[in-house]
This record gives sequence, C-alpha cells and structure tokens, in this order.
Amino acid sequence: MVRNARPVTMFVVAVTAVCLLCIGQVGFAGSLVAWGKNDDGQASVPDGNDFVAIAAGGEHGLALRSDGSLVAWGNNDYGQTGAPGGNDFVGIAAGGNHSLALKSDGSLAGWGDNGFGQTNVPAGNNFVAVAAGGYHSLALTSGGSIIGRGRNNYGQISVPGGSSFVAIAAGNFHSLALKCDGSIVAWGRSDEGQCNVPTGNDFVLIDAGYYHSLALRNDGTLAARGYNDYGQSTVLDGNDFVDIAAGGWHNLALKSDGSLEAWGYNGYGQTSVPEGNDFVNISAGSYHSLALAATQPELTLLDPNGGENLLAGKTYTISWQSQGYITEVLIEYSTNNGSSWSQVADDVNNTGSYDWPMPAVDSNECLVRIGSARYWSVSDTSYEPFTIYICKLDYDLNGDCFVDLFDFAFIASEWLQCGNKFDPNCKGYEP
Repeated sequence: MVRNARPVTMFVVAVTAVCLLCIGQVGFAGSLVAWGKNDDGQASVPDGNDFVAIAAGGEHGLALRSDGSLVAWGNNDYGQTGAPGGNDFVGIAAGGNHSLALKSDGSLAGWGDNGFGQTNVPAGNNFVAVAAGGYHSLALTSGGSIIGRGRNNYGQISVPGGSSFVAIAAGNFHSLALKCDGSIVAWGRSDEGQCNVPTGNDFVLIDAGYYHSLALRNDGTLAARGYNDYGQSTVLDGNDFVDIAAGGWHNLALKSDGSLEAWGYNGYGQTSVPEGNDFVNISAGSYHSLALAATQPELTLLDPNGGENLLAGKTYTISWQSQGYITEVLIEYSTNNGSSWSQVADDVNNTGSYDWPMPAVDSNECLVRIGSARYWSVSDTSYEPFTIYICKLDYDLNGDCFVDLFDFAFIASEWLQCGNKFDPNCKGYEP
C-alpha cells in the first residue's frame, strides 16, 4: 500500500552484479497533486512548489520539503498527521494510520497509531529506508538487513535473514523486499497470492497494496500478483514505465515521458489521473492518489544586470532569484563580453546573494553569470555589460576614486598623527 517514499525519480538503471540498486534521481522539487476520496481532506494537498517526496497512507498524506522539513494532512484520528518538527528528514512512509520518517543521521521517527507497536521504531542510526503497512513497519539498514515492528498475525514482520536487501515495501498484512541480485522476496499473508511474487532477477522497484504486489523490471515492464477483483493485478502493457505505486485496491505508474497511468478500483476517482507530462513521483493510498509535478529549476540574475560602474577592490553584492530544487550555485564573470569566463565562486549556497570582492580589472565589457552547480543548463547572465574600473587618481587617499573633502580629512588626520603625511620620516609614507 505505502512504501518508503523516494526522492523524485525519472529513470531506472538495472541492478548490477555487485549489488548496487541505482535509481536515478534528478532532484526536481515540485508541487503536489491529489485526486480520489477526500472525506478526511486526504486529497486537499498543501500549497507550495518545494516538495521532493510524497507518501500516501490510509486516509492521510505526507510530503518532504527540499529544506528537509515535513508536512502532513488528512485524517488525524491517531495523530498520524502530527509530523515532528525539524529539517533533517530525508525519507517518509505512510501506513494505515501511522507515519514514519528517516533522518539524515540514519535514525528513524514514528508517530500515529501504535496499537501494535508499529511506531516503536528501532534505535540506531544505520537505516537507509522505511516502509509502512496497514499495522506494521519495516526498516532497511545500511548493511542490507531488515527489521520489522508492529502486528505479526500473519508473520508480516518475521523478516527473512540476510544482508542482501536493497528495497522494502509493506502491504496490509504482507511484506516485500528486493534483493541486490534483482530478485523479490515476500512474506506474510498470501491467501490471495500476494506473496507468490514473480521470479527473475531483473526487478528494480517494488510496492505492496492491501492484498496485491506490484513490481517494475529493468526493461520498463510491470509485473503484479495477488487479489485481482478490480484488475489491480492485471498490469498494463508497455516498457516505458519508470515508477510504480500500489494503493489499497488500485495502482499508479509513471511513464518515461512524465505522464501517468492508473488501473484498478475507481470508486472514488482514484485512477482518474490528471493530464500532463511533468510528473516525477507518485504514491497511492487506500482510496486516493498523490503525484509530484516538477517545478523546473530556474535562476534569474538581479544584480549586476547591466550599466553599473563598479570600483575594483570594493565588495559588491551579486543577487539572484531561483525556483525549483537548486541547493548550490556557480558564479562566474567575464571582462570581454562573454568570450571567456573566470570563476567568482563555486558551490555557493543558494541564499540569493553573494558578496563579491571586485577584481583588479579595467573593462566596460563585464558580465556575471550564475548557474546551478548541478544542472548545467540552468543559468542566467547579466542582461547588458557593466564596468569595473581601477581608480588611478592622485591624492585619492581613502580609495573611493574621488578627490574631495574626505581625502583632505584623511590628510589632516595623518598630520595630527605624524606632522606631515608626505614626510619620508612619517609612518605610512608613500612616494
């Protein structure tokens, strides 16, 4: 039903022979889209375009912002939307009536319904993924082993031994795990065949619904097992799928062109997917669906933007605006109208401004260029050239490139200290 919510996924690379599951993540932030049942506000998503991961629970939803903070909405009868504060979260999962989160230090947090101990997360800081089922939780360690918590009436937290697992998923009463060789292991309730997972070692993604299981192969095709009264285990044709999500009785799939497909139970419109091809992440709840629509990264240079006269040796503030998921920027300048570029600073935090010590150059063909340190195509350049000049005025003693009363005041101050600024015996004398 609800698995560990990954950051935005755009393409999938096969599991390699050395046990590395590589899921390409372009890092787009975006806005939330929801449809389906909304009696508890589970489809009334929060505004914003800085979300990077989503998770749909029974009747609630979670989202992770680019700053590492959490947002939750929907049914809160068990406190499942009472997300903890802080900005150190990197992963989320939503269960039937409980929620889980992974922190940047590898530790876990859990909240909501704890009737079976499903939010009593294991201690430690060696976790890399979480998954939340109907009444149980799973955690994957950095060593590739799995720990379970919560209800175990069907053996759903009696996890298999070993340290070769790379992904986990939790259904209502069953669990799935993906091994580093690309094969799938299942345990728990299987009266509908949900644990009779397909064979092979070419799988790269897994997810679990109420009583069915869903998987994605490295060739972009789908496989499913389990309850099929609504067609949820009858997969779609095609080999261009890049992400999957299994809900209570329905499924979602993301295609390589950014569009969505859905199938299964549609009593609340949960498979009536929105149009568009800008989607990058999906998640399915009991009777509602979530998607993340990408906000394309953009940078807009504000200053200097043309016509400025800037004095060499002084400090000038470069300023810009951005949208989308841009954490660091590269700043460059040119003194020949863009024919060549020199670096101002690399890997600068995207704060919107940078104090630039002006270089010692004389040119009226200067430009500044700012770009994303991660996406080379995202950049902006000064609209018109500006000037950097070196001051060469005699008696400009305070360095502002003007000879005025401030310079005479400077001379007077020096005279008071040593009698004559221009006396070779005076400290600081410059011929």
